[in-house]
Amino acid sequence: MEKNHFLDGCTKRTAAVIGTTSSIGLKLIPDLCDCFDRIILTENENCKDSLDRQVAWCKEHYPENEFIPVIMDVTKLENVNEFRELLVEKEIKLDSLIYLAGINYLIPALELKEDVWDKVHSVNLKGFFFMAQAAAENMIQGNGGSIVGIASQHGVIVNDNRAAYCSSKAGMIHLAKELALEWGKYGIRVNTVSPTMILSEKNSHILEQPRMKKKYLDSVPLRKYASPEDICESIKFVISERAGMITGQNIIVDGGVTVK
Repeated sequence: MEKNHFLDGCTKRTAAVIGTTSSIGLKLIPDLCDCFDRIILTENENCKDSLDRQVAWCKEHYPENEFIPVIMDVTKLENVNEFRELLVEKEIKLDSLIYLAGINYLIPALELKEDVWDKVHSVNLKGFFFMAQAAAENMIQGNGGSIVGIASQHGVIVNDNRAAYCSSKAGMIHLAKELALEWGKYGIRVNTVSPTMILSEKNSHILEQPRMKKKYLDSVPLRKYASPEDICESIKFVISERAGMITGQNIIVDGGVTVK
């Protein structure tokens, strides 16, 4: 397939996508294939079949590219260290790390148990930090790079029954700012992208219900859900050289929800 290089002045050649079979990942990967020669695609064990199908599609449509599938648990430091070892073993110099992994449970705060709190924070915040740390160690040896994590509008404004989720995403946004401050001297940019509710094939049967749609969209000034493509466009921009002076920022893609 002929490459169209969606990134202006694209010079970055290796990307790692963490949590690649999400609705965002499924839309993002084909675009990344147009610019990156090598992509590391990671997922947890429960998504192995989906990852295998995704890698097979990539190899069929982009036979000239290299795709490295990795099954890992971002909450386990031994898996993060294996990711580090993979970079060393294959002499990979990362240019971009895109952290899409994330989980949420709708539970009232008075009923929230320690195990759920820990699980949400482990994936959303701890996993982001240690994967970013591993990427930064690698990027320092090259010419820097770009790290972007998918946060949420709920890291900026709150919503009920989401104590663990809101706090983990708020932490993610602030952590990215701190890392941007520390790692800027190495040419490493760190940003977050915060979506509103995303309409996808997996949740359309819920979000398109008339009552649900009216309740939520009444709170969105643009009166529409975000699409996976909306989020991908922001990710593609922030990892590109066009965003070369943007770091420590939270790009909110919410149709205006947080302006109120």
